Amino acid sequence: MTGTDPEIGFGTQPARLADGALSTLNIALIDYYRLTQECLTKVLDDMHPGISIFSFLTVKDCIAEARNDLDLIIYHPHGTEISEMAIMQANTAICQAFPTIPVIIFSDADLIQQSKFMRAALKSGARGFVPTQTASLAITMAAIHFVKAGGTFAPVDLLLTTRPDRSPGRQNRLTSRQVAVLSHLQQGKANKIIAYELGMSESTVKVHVRNIMRKMGATNRTQVAYKAQRLLQDFDGTRSSD
Repeated sequence: MTGTDPEIGFGTQPARLADGALSTLNIALIDYYRLTQECLTKVLDDMHPGISIFSFLTVKDCIAEARNDLDLIIYHPHGTEISEMAIMQANTAICQAFPTIPVIIFSDADLIQQSKFMRAALKSGARGFVPTQTASLAITMAAIHFVKAGGTFAPVDLLLTTRPDRSPGRQNRLTSRQVAVLSHLQQGKANKIIAYELGMSESTVKVHVRNIMRKMGATNRTQVAYKAQRLLQDFDGTRSSD
């Protein structure tokens, strides 16, 4: 692993993930920038041909279209153009218009702003938050899988920094490959299956599992999933008093 690996984690775990959950998936992508809109559409389509992307320039356009066949909505406000309050208002509008469809926020805000932007996104009903400066394509796809399966995706280090009594030492953060393994652990998959799906050897998966357990202070796989879930529950407790 290199020092540039993104340090991202997961919140609540889905109850189950059916095989082939992303065999077909209709995603609404809201992005005012035409270039990133087209790039995301092409990349997601190349990574998973079963994904269909319906692009919109604004939240208003997406709501006006009123599609009833969507499985997921990705909202990508650009960090230099939107405030914390604006994210909450826009995401609240999306969630009210599509109450049964999970929303993931893509944020390219400055790192110093990411924590408050994440809080705004989750507080207003988003089920996922992906910081584009650090999240790889693999992590982005893992987030889509995870949220579609019923989970909530959020960066562990940003969740920790929302609590003044928590100090997430850099050595305890998860690397991108560990995050990918963690997402599969939370789906209850065996090491052999994880190795096959991530293109690793089974021994490498075992090493990652041990390191994840050590960093999260867990003694088994069940505790790993439980501790990841508690992180988001702790965040829920702090935001309820805001």
